[in-house]
Amino acid sequence: MSTHAMRTGPAQRADEALPAAILLPEEASPAPNPRPLLRWAGPVLALAGCAAVLALLADLLSGLDMAAVTASALATPSQLIAGSLLFGAVSYAALVGYDAFAIRAATDKAVPFSTIAIGSFTSYAIGHTLGFPLFTAGAVRWRIYGRAGLTLSEVARLTAVAAMTLWIGMAAVLGLSASMEPQALATLDRLPASLNRGVGIALLAGLAGYLAWTRRGDRAIGRMRLPGGRAALAQIGLGLVDVSAAAAALWILLPSSSGIGFPAFAAVFAGAVLLAVVSHVPAGLGAFEAAILLAFPQAPAADLLSALLVWRLTYTLVPFTAAVALYASHELARADIRVPRTVLRIRHLVLPFVPAILAALTFLGGLVLLTSGALPNDYSRIRALKYLVPLPFAEVSHLVGSTAGVVLLILSRGLLRRLASAWTLAVLVIGAGMAVSLAKGFDWEEALILGAVLSLLLTHRAAFYRKAGIFAEPLEPRWLIAISFVVGCSIWLGFTAFHDVDYSHDLWWQFNWHDDASRFLRSSLVAVIIGAGLSLYAMIHRQPGSRRVEPFTPDALAPALSYAERADAHLALLEDKRFLFHPSGEAFLMYAVQGKSWVVMGDPVGKSEHAADLLWQFLEEVDRNAGWPVFYQVSPAHLPLYLDGGLSLVKLGEEAHVDLAAFTTEGKAGKDWRAALNRAQRENLEFVTIPASEVPAHLPELKRVSDTWLGERGAGEKGFSIGFWSESYLSRFDVAVIRREGRILAFANIWYGRPGGEITVDLMRYVPDVPGIMDLLFVNLMQEGKARGFRWFNLGMAPLSGLSDHRLAPSWHKIAAFLARNGERFYGFKGLRAYKEKFNPVWEPRYLACPGGWALPQILLDVTSLIAGGPAKIVSKGSGS
Repeated sequence: MSTHAMRTGPAQRADEALPAAILLPEEASPAPNPRPLLRWAGPVLALAGCAAVLALLADLLSGLDMAAVTASALATPSQLIAGSLLFGAVSYAALVGYDAFAIRAATDKAVPFSTIAIGSFTSYAIGHTLGFPLFTAGAVRWRIYGRAGLTLSEVARLTAVAAMTLWIGMAAVLGLSASMEPQALATLDRLPASLNRGVGIALLAGLAGYLAWTRRGDRAIGRMRLPGGRAALAQIGLGLVDVSAAAAALWILLPSSSGIGFPAFAAVFAGAVLLAVVSHVPAGLGAFEAAILLAFPQAPAADLLSALLVWRLTYTLVPFTAAVALYASHELARADIRVPRTVLRIRHLVLPFVPAILAALTFLGGLVLLTSGALPNDYSRIRALKYLVPLPFAEVSHLVGSTAGVVLLILSRGLLRRLASAWTLAVLVIGAGMAVSLAKGFDWEEALILGAVLSLLLTHRAAFYRKAGIFAEPLEPRWLIAISFVVGCSIWLGFTAFHDVDYSHDLWWQFNWHDDASRFLRSSLVAVIIGAGLSLYAMIHRQPGSRRVEPFTPDALAPALSYAERADAHLALLEDKRFLFHPSGEAFLMYAVQGKSWVVMGDPVGKSEHAADLLWQFLEEVDRNAGWPVFYQVSPAHLPLYLDGGLSLVKLGEEAHVDLAAFTTEGKAGKDWRAALNRAQRENLEFVTIPASEVPAHLPELKRVSDTWLGERGAGEKGFSIGFWSESYLSRFDVAVIRREGRILAFANIWYGRPGGEITVDLMRYVPDVPGIMDLLFVNLMQEGKARGFRWFNLGMAPLSGLSDHRLAPSWHKIAAFLARNGERFYGFKGLRAYKEKFNPVWEPRYLACPGGWALPQILLDVTSLIAGGPAKIVSKGSGS
C-alpha cells in the first residue's frame, strides 16, 4: 500500500515515528519517561485495532471458498502481473526521489545517487514487509546513510521530510479523486458525495496554501528546512506519482466486474490507506484488504481478494526479496566485511567487461524501442490505455520512443568508451523510454527490458568514469553502418507489418487510437531525421577537451630539475606544455594534448624512484579522458615501465652522445677539430659564452640571426621537442655565440645537466655563408663542457636511424627505412646522421611508447603536428633548430 503507510507499517513506520527527534539538537537531553498508563496506551490501541480488523475481515470473508481465491490468483494473466510489477517499480522509483529530495533539505553533505537509491529502496521495502519500521527500516537507513557520512540527526531529518512528502502525495491524490469522483469514496466512508467533494476541495486548497506559504523558501519546522517555490511543487509531484503508481499496481489487477475507472479507484485506494493507518495494524495487513472489500460490494469477493493477494506479492514480497539481496550485497561490499576470495576473483574478472556488456544491452534497448515503434499495438491494451492517458500524449510518446531508440544506439558507443556523460544520458533516455513504452501502447514487456538495463546501469555507475564528451571524436564508420542498418531494418519491418495499408498522403495527418500505420510513418521519419542529424554532428564535430594550461611556475619545476639525469629536461621551461607532478614535487611529466593523443616529452623528470607512480597516475588521467597515452623520445632506461603499462614500443631513431673524456683536439684524433679552430682564428671568429643575466641585452641581435636563419630555410618555428624563439625562454640560459668583430654570427642556448652528467644545446641559429661555423661552435662547447667536469655532450637524435630493413624486421622498421632512403629532399635523414657521426659518438636508441595497432598512424600524425605547430606545417622542410 503506499502507499508507504503500508510500506513501512501505518502506525509506527520510521517516517512517522522519528519526527519528534528531528526537532531536537543531537546533544539534547532525553525527555522524561511517560507515565505507565500512557506507555501502554499505544500497544493496547494496536491490539484493539488488530482485533477489530480481524473481526471485520472474518465477517467479510465468511463463507468464502479459499480454493477459489487461490485458483483465481493463479489464473491472473502474466501481462497483468508484469504491469503491476512495473507500476510498483515506478512507485519505488518515486521513493528514491523522496530521499534525494529529503537529503537536500536535511543536510548540506553530498551523498552519491547510488547510495540514495540503495538506502531508499531497501529501507522502504524491508520496513514495508517486516513492519516495526522504527527498528527495521530505521536500522537499514542508518546503516547505509551513516556510512555515507550522515549523522543520526540528519538521517532523522531526511526521514521526516520523506514522510511529509508521502502525506502531501496522499492529500493530492485524495483531493483530486474526491473532487472528481466523490461517489466512489462514499462507498467506503459512507458519507454524502457532496461532503466528500468538499473534503477533496479542502485538501487541494490546503496544498495551494502550503505552496503559497513555502514560496519564500525560508520556512522551517524546528531544525527541518521546508522546500520552497518549485521545490515544493516537485515534492507534491513526487508524492502524487508514488501514490498513483501504487494504486495503479492494484487497479490493473482488479476484476472487470468492479467497473471502476482509475480516478475513482485512486480515491478509494487513498482512503483505504488512511483507514489502515488508523487501525494501527502492522504493515496494514488485513485492514487495507477489508477496506477494499467494503468499497466494492458488487465485485466477486474471491476475485477481489485474489487481486489483493497478487498485489501483495508484486508490491511487497518481490521488492522485499530484491531489497534483502541488495542490502546483503551492500554489506558484503563494506571494507570491514571479509568477502570470500572466489567471489572477489569472479568480480575482478567480470568488471573489465561490464562497459562492453552494458553498451551492447543499451544498443539492444534502442533496437527494442525502434522495433516496437514499427509494429502495430495490441488493441486489447489500447482499450485499457484510453482510460489512463489522452490520445495526444500517446501520439507524442510514440514519437519520443522512436527518438529514444535512435539516441540509445548512439549512446551505446559512449558507454563502450566508459564515458560518464554517456552514462548520465543513457539513464535519462532509458527512463524516458520506459515511461513512453507504457504511454504509447502499454508495452510492459519492453518497459521491463529497459528497466533491467537501467538497473544494471545504476548499479555499475563506477565503471563509467571518463570525462570526455560524447562527441569528443568523430563517429566511426562502423557505428554509422550499425545505426543505419538498425534504423533501416525497423523501417522495413514496419512496411512489412503494414503492407496491407494503402499509402496516401492523408496517413501522415491521421490521429486515432487505431492508426498504427500513421504513427509508424511519423516515428520513422523522426527517427531518420534525429539519427542523421546526430550522426552528422558526431562525424564533423570534435568536442575540444580541456586544454587549460596551469600557470607556468619555474620555481615548481626546480626541485625535479635538480635531480634530472638528462639535460633536455629543460624543455619544461619552454612554456608550451602541461605538467603532472608527483606529490613530493621531486618528479614530473611534461606533456601536451593533440587530438586524442596525450604526448609526454621524454622520460619522467626527477627522482627515478617516482617514475612508476607518475606513469600510472598519467595513464589513469588519460584513461579518464578517453585519450591515448604517448611517450615520445623515451630512453631504454624506463622501457619496462612502458611495457608494464601495456604500451607498444616503436623505435624512432638514435641519439648521439660524445664522450667528453675521450674528446680531444690533440694528436691524430683531434686533427679535424684543430683545423676548425685554426680556421676560425684566421677568419677572426670568436667563441664567447654570454651569461644568462646578460642575455636580455643581446636579444635584438640574436633575433636578427634567428630571423635570417628561418628566412633562409623557409621554415617556421617548431616546438614541444625543440626550442623556438622566445625571449623569456632564452633569458633563462647561458648562450654560446660565434662573433666576428663584435657582430654575432651564430648562437645556441646551453642546457647544463647534473654535475658529471651531460651538456647540450637547444635552439641553434646562424647566418649563411660562413663555412664550418657550427663545427666551431660544437668544438668550443665540448671543450668548455669537458673543462667544467661534464662527461657527455648530447648531439641530439638522428631520426629514423639505426632501423633494421631485414625481411623479418617489424613493419614499422621497413616503412621507416624506406622513408629515410627516399625522403632526403624533405628532411636530411642521412646527412644529419653523417654529420653527427664525425664526432665519433655513442649511439643510444630512442623510442615512441604508445597503444600501437590501428591507432599508430594517427598517433604519429598527432605527434608530428604537435612538433610542427599544426597539420599545415608538417610538410615544411627543415627543423626548428
